[in-house]
Amino acid sequence: MRDSTVIIMTLEQLEERVHDLERQVAELRGKLRPLRSLSSVEETFGMFAADPDFDEIVRLGREYRDQVNAEDG
Repeated sequence: MRDSTVIIMTLEQLEERVHDLERQVAELRGKLRPLRSLSSVEETFGMFAADPDFDEIVRLGREYRDQVNAEDG
């Protein structure tokens, strides 16, 4: 069941909250590193070497394909 608590803010509180959020967004944008363009597909080789998140993506993809193939077979 969803919490039905109502939050009431004054216009001043809302403006302050928006200001805080805008400051946080600006701070996050400042931390972004620009993407470098790739001149060839070869530059992507090894891009995810030793990346545990990519290894997990590969494992989950294999698990899914194995499951689908088992259902079809």
